Amino acid sequence: MKALKVISSVLVASVVLAACSTKEEPKPGSTTSPSGSPAATAATKEKLTLKWFIPAGANSNLPSADKDFVKKKIDEKFNVDLKLEYMAWGADYNNKLNVIITGGDYPDMFLADGAASQKYAVDGLLADQSTLVTPTTMPNYFKWISQEVLNNYQLQGIKHARSPVPFQKTTYGSFYVRKDWLDKLNLTAPKSYDELLNVMRAFTNNDPDGNGKKDTYGFSASAAGGRIPLDFPQWINNGLVADFMLNGKEFVEVQSDLKVQNVIQGVAEMNKEGIVDPDWFINKAPQHIDKAAQGKIGVIWSTDKNIGLDSVPTSLQAKAKLIDPKADWQPIFPFSNQPYGWKQGTAGGAAPFLFAKTVAEKSPEKVKRSIEILDWLASEEGYLMTHYGQEGKHYKKEGSKITLDPAAYDADIAKSGDWLSIYKFFTNLDEPSTLKLEIIDPRMTDRDRAVLKFVEAIPKHAGEPVTLAPPQGMNIGDYRKEMARLQAVALFDDKSGANWPKYREELMTKYSGQKIFQGYVDQINGVLPADKKLNAFK
Repeated sequence: MKALKVISSVLVASVVLAACSTKEEPKPGSTTSPSGSPAATAATKEKLTLKWFIPAGANSNLPSADKDFVKKKIDEKFNVDLKLEYMAWGADYNNKLNVIITGGDYPDMFLADGAASQKYAVDGLLADQSTLVTPTTMPNYFKWISQEVLNNYQLQGIKHARSPVPFQKTTYGSFYVRKDWLDKLNLTAPKSYDELLNVMRAFTNNDPDGNGKKDTYGFSASAAGGRIPLDFPQWINNGLVADFMLNGKEFVEVQSDLKVQNVIQGVAEMNKEGIVDPDWFINKAPQHIDKAAQGKIGVIWSTDKNIGLDSVPTSLQAKAKLIDPKADWQPIFPFSNQPYGWKQGTAGGAAPFLFAKTVAEKSPEKVKRSIEILDWLASEEGYLMTHYGQEGKHYKKEGSKITLDPAAYDADIAKSGDWLSIYKFFTNLDEPSTLKLEIIDPRMTDRDRAVLKFVEAIPKHAGEPVTLAPPQGMNIGDYRKEMARLQAVALFDDKSGANWPKYREELMTKYSGQKIFQGYVDQINGVLPADKKLNAFK
């Protein structure tokens, strides 16, 4: 009997052990343990300190650790101490990143712009991501980015060295006008380029704010001393939309196209006539928007979805109403002669996330853990937390419906350094429908819904099917710098677009424009069927 009991006990123990060993293992990238406890898996991992270098808004700052519920969630969920170094995009960001890379103290994960990421890839500094970024390791990420988009994002002749952060497909580029000024001057919303210029003239000369002073301008922009901003209406009026266009079988490099002659001529005439803010060339964004909010400008261009909404406290519309309760910034499309008003979002405008080859070789677990966290940021839980705050405190969730609590969000986040915007670096887009979520904002008015409906309906150019990068050894940054200089020469020295064809020829030859953009054509043709391939660039 004792022997039977012993044998029975052994068999029972064996069955129990076997049952335990056949429980479902967590999927790659998952933080849920076989026991169902997220903390159980995290606790079994070695705790890591991760350093990331990421972009953030110029006025955004992280709160103290006790208030940073995102960091707390990430640290506990993935058993890490996540340290973020963040700066606003721009020259300072690029310079700081270059100093870090040159010094060899690589971040465990970082973002760079297209030109910088290409240089790092060509120099052999980046890890191969082909086994790191896959539908298995990042299932949530691939809800936003298709395999085709990821493939087309790669640099020719280089292994998978970079991946785009999720990017906005729906775009909101539009001109906006002070409708209350139109009403005061008995004008209607302009429906053509000439009507738009007439409105700018009236806003400059006819005292639209009624203060008895000639202190308003029809239009403004912010060039920061560089190239002519795409804000100017002459671009769209000449059929030039965004950065690059495919016009049939022709590749159009918008900012140095031959038709830029007409753009320069039109801007020069606006300058001469005095209907544009005289500081537009030295303004740094968002200075022209600030002037518009202060009631100094009557027409602006913006790609910001929220800029004309009453329901967003930081919008131009909301700020303008604080100064003038009658302010009414409305979107317009004054180009009945043109098929497109802007361009759909493409991966080419998305920054890549990167891993240094050295980090991947010496500390592969840091890269793996970073991948897991990035994928969580792209998940429903991560998206909701980084965009809207904490459930039950900043929003209410009922199935797929998310009802926001703006007052709680403003108090804890927006007015405390707008710090969640820092964590949105990976999903800095407003497309919750990708996750099948419906956002209900009680502040949204019928007026706001009408504004968004109008802007969304503005016709958009489809854009190029691949992410474009200059051929190896060629620097698009040097080309753009010289292009901006020659635009300024034409605009402020010549005060005419007449010499632009000559300047363009110099850009195409001396500054390798022809070779760079033929390289772009070759990249696009690499993914097009034979009957749709583009003609040679000219």
